[in-house]
Amino acid sequence: MAAASTLFDVKLALDEDATYCPVRATLALLGLKWVPRIIYELMGGKQRFNELATAVGGCNSRTLRDRLKGLEELGIIERNVIAVMPPWVEYGLTDKGVELGNALRRLEEWGRAYMSEPIAAE
Repeated sequence: MAAASTLFDVKLALDEDATYCPVRATLALLGLKWVPRIIYELMGGKQRFNELATAVGGCNSRTLRDRLKGLEELGIIERNVIAVMPPWVEYGLTDKGVELGNALRRLEEWGRAYMSEPIAAE
């Protein structure tokens, strides 16, 4: 299977024999540009769109909007409309998203322990 290019592709991450593999789906999700960074930034708490865009850095607004929408569809983040004048929106992690963020932190720890130096080409 080719690398997942959209969050929809992540939900359909199938092995060669057309069986669903949750590990493959998770790696496909985390392999999408900006997704780990978005999750990492939201680990610090809820943020408005522009705050998140600044924190993530380098991601254009359309891509960020698409990633947020996909992560919301997967139940990883929640979008809350704050009903004040003028109304505004904030994004935060769901319990599922917090668990994924914790897994990312464990991967970070592993990476710092075992991948802190570039691997030499053979």
